[in-house]
Amino acid sequence: MNVERAGTTSGGAGAGAPGSEAWAQVMPTQLWTTTPEGRVDWANDRVMAYTGLSLDELAGDGWVQVVHPDDLPEVQARWVVALADGEPHEAEYRLRRADGQYRWHLARAVAARDAEGRITQWMGSTTDIHERRLAEAQSVRDRDRIWTLSQELMLVCENSGHIRAVNPAATRILGWEEAEMVGRPIGDFLHPEDQDRSAQELLRLAGGATSAGFENRYRARDGSYRLLNWTAVPDGGVVHAVARDVTRERATEEALRQAQKMEAVGQLTGGVAHDFNNLLTIIRTSIDLMQRRSLSPQQQQRCMASIANAVSRAARLTGQLLAFARRQALQPVSFDATGNVRAIGEMIQTLVGARILVEVQVPNTPCTIHADPSQFDTALVNMAVNARDAMDGEGRLLIRVQQVRGIPALRAQPAMAGDFVAVSLTDSGSGIAAEHLDTIFEPFFTTKPVGLGTGLGLSQVFGFARQSNGAVHVDSQPGEGATFTLYLPQHPDGVRAADRDEATAEQLEPPTGGCVLLVEDNAEVAASVQHTLGVLGYSTVLVHSARDALAELATDADRFTAVFSDVVMAGMDGIEMAHEIRRLHPGLPIVLSSGYSKVLADNNGAHGFDLLPKPYSLDALSRLLQAAARERQLRSEATRQQELDALGVLDTDDETSFDELTRLAATFFDAPVALISLIDRDRQWFKSRVGLEVRETPREDAFCAHAIRQPRQVMVVNDAHADARFKANRLVTGEPHIRFYAGAPLVTQTGNAIGTLCVIDYQPRQVDARQMEMLQYLAAKVMQRLERRHPPK
Repeated sequence: MNVERAGTTSGGAGAGAPGSEAWAQVMPTQLWTTTPEGRVDWANDRVMAYTGLSLDELAGDGWVQVVHPDDLPEVQARWVVALADGEPHEAEYRLRRADGQYRWHLARAVAARDAEGRITQWMGSTTDIHERRLAEAQSVRDRDRIWTLSQELMLVCENSGHIRAVNPAATRILGWEEAEMVGRPIGDFLHPEDQDRSAQELLRLAGGATSAGFENRYRARDGSYRLLNWTAVPDGGVVHAVARDVTRERATEEALRQAQKMEAVGQLTGGVAHDFNNLLTIIRTSIDLMQRRSLSPQQQQRCMASIANAVSRAARLTGQLLAFARRQALQPVSFDATGNVRAIGEMIQTLVGARILVEVQVPNTPCTIHADPSQFDTALVNMAVNARDAMDGEGRLLIRVQQVRGIPALRAQPAMAGDFVAVSLTDSGSGIAAEHLDTIFEPFFTTKPVGLGTGLGLSQVFGFARQSNGAVHVDSQPGEGATFTLYLPQHPDGVRAADRDEATAEQLEPPTGGCVLLVEDNAEVAASVQHTLGVLGYSTVLVHSARDALAELATDADRFTAVFSDVVMAGMDGIEMAHEIRRLHPGLPIVLSSGYSKVLADNNGAHGFDLLPKPYSLDALSRLLQAAARERQLRSEATRQQELDALGVLDTDDETSFDELTRLAATFFDAPVALISLIDRDRQWFKSRVGLEVRETPREDAFCAHAIRQPRQVMVVNDAHADARFKANRLVTGEPHIRFYAGAPLVTQTGNAIGTLCVIDYQPRQVDARQMEMLQYLAAKVMQRLERRHPPK
């Protein structure tokens, strides 16, 4: 096989020299050749100089005498394999130098072949790698020493999770012996709740990612669990990981948090008790006064006003507490912050007084955010009040809105990436002492004298910002004023969710009265709400559970204007019930009410349902019920228009097949006019006409516009002159002087009405049940032909 340097040159060496012997002699490495059978037949001078042997001594199999005895068996085995398959040969082993010292070498050999591919010679080289092998051996020894002595748990596992090796620290930390862990999947030692997370992290590592700070719980031999913090890297199909036992550290941190929490709870309890006792005192004394018969009506009104004001202040105080705790059920919408800042800026000027100059700077472009506008306005007012008090009623307040990229890190709060809208308030007040900067957002913390502030204003700002995925920063120096900046995530949608198509909204009749399904499991609250709804003009059906509500809706959901339900109930809660109602009765408005619900707070809103926070006023309840009904009309109208557009039937040519059905309706009613009418966004268009040549009329004059709101029944107007809806209708007061109308809606498969088949007379009339049934039957035939002749696009 290979030989090392030769000190002398044999006269016969030239026959085996590769190419030019002179070239081979000047090479800086040891070169040699062998016969096709692997016997050395030539070596350059470097081989003989290193070994101290002549070529004759190295020739044939003489080279084996300089290979270290421990390495020789493997070297010979590899050389035999190379000779057999003709593949390149490579091996590392020790060779004896002329002075008797062994040094590590890397030997390589390749076969030379003739034109027919037969091996004619092997050409090899040997390179000294002794220093590299020593360095590698030292590195291995160092690694082994670290592996053995490390106090951190070290682990090597396959991508499948099976453990290949653990260091001795595993026994110290977990109690398991190495033999008990090697070969088993790491899942055998994980806490059941950490299995899925750990499997996902292992998949990330298998994909080439690294892991730092990942924590999971490992089961110790005594049955306890240790919390381990891992750093891991993938390497050629395996994962190398180091874990730090943080069980005691996390326990200490939790104990500290609990101590701080108890301290905060004590402070919070005292503050809440103080403020609520003040409010209860007002309510109690006012009630006592009202119970006296000698009280005048004016005095009674003043007492009721005091009670109402105390209730409002109590509700505001509760809302601030929930906002700080990030437990407020927000109702976020998309809106332009600049508009709210402009509007609130005028109120702030009145709030702070004439001696404080309020300057508002907002960009010309919209700064859209997705947040609760009421809480946003409250946060601005709270910051403005704080600034006013810091300026002692005189100075300058700058309110500024701008778009920023990212939020800088400040004190204990890390930096946040993304696009944000920053609303800042800068005052010229006394500034904030450095020792107070970290505590000003705590509940009930205030530097004001007793009675001049609750210390909840800035905590509301803090809670609102965090719950809206934003932040609030303060920058201040004593004597140099302060800047409070509220950061809220920028939203790409520049349209407030409440901004609808005003033209469509104007066409809808204002919702009034109706029947409300009331779901409330507290008897006293239910009685109060029933009375309140009755005062507002609503009838009610009361049920005491979500299950009963769903059963009531299953009998006849169409008779209800809305569902009004508490959130917190035994069994199925209000949120779950609302989702089920939306699934079964998608068009039915749902209004939820709650003083506090963790479900609402954790999901940052009412899950898409209207929410009325407790306590609420009569006006608030009325507005929300009317808004819910109006929203239902808007959604229904939008869907109806989409279905009408999909048919593509508007402004098409007359079709005789529809005239046949129109004539049948006119004949059956003995009416002078019969029409197939379709209601567009702003007009009534006739697909077929009997007794009337007009092709279309404005929507506001169309009887059909009213009829389509009742898709399940025929609309009958016996005398338009006696119906308040049509007293100013131009088709009634002018040509053709309509008095009688009966219209059956043209209902799509989804239950929306796109128009009517109607009969009209110029004299008041009555109809019987048989005529109404026939009109509905003919309207259904019209709809079938419309969908058959004009399939939806």
